[in-house]
Amino acid sequence: MKPLQAIFPAALAVALLLPCAALGAARPGGNVPLPAWQQPGESSSSSKSQEPDQSQTPDQNAGQQAKKGQKPASKGDAAQQPAASPDSDDAVSRRIKYTAQAEHDVEVGRYYEKRDKFDAAIDRYKEAAQLLPTYALPNRLMAEAYEKKHFLPEALQAYEKYLQVAPEAGDAGEIRKRVARLRAEIQEDERKREAATKPQ
Repeated sequence: MKPLQAIFPAALAVALLLPCAALGAARPGGNVPLPAWQQPGESSSSSKSQEPDQSQTPDQNAGQQAKKGQKPASKGDAAQQPAASPDSDDAVSRRIKYTAQAEHDVEVGRYYEKRDKFDAAIDRYKEAAQLLPTYALPNRLMAEAYEKKHFLPEALQAYEKYLQVAPEAGDAGEIRKRVARLRAEIQEDERKREAATKPQ
């Protein structure tokens, strides 16, 4: 049996060397592998791969996500309202929408015409005819107001417009007679004007 003095130094040396070996293995340079979240260059690259590239358009990012097997974000995830159709501008819709206003303009025009305010009356008749092109009455009233002002070409044009809109009107025959008379008067006025401007 060895003496106790010879065994004690060897045991003390082993006890001192074991902690040093454990510390060396725990260092990053040792053989103990690091956890996955501490692996250099892996977590940052994986997180970047999940984020869309801000420098690319949404369509390009969607294409890249499709290649990687990811579902691209859709703008139609939320419920979309259907596009509003443009307002119809046919004769029926205009009549429904503007009849009341056009008739009101005619009544106001008649009010002005009775007080010999022909310009104001003509303006209202024009507004009514523009609001409702199929409304023939404003054109006839406008022509009559122009006649009272002795604006014969304008009156002729308004009468012709009246016949164009309502060729089968009850007074169409009378209006055609006025048109023929106005044309004759306009031609006569032009002849007199040319004769007056000729050198003697």
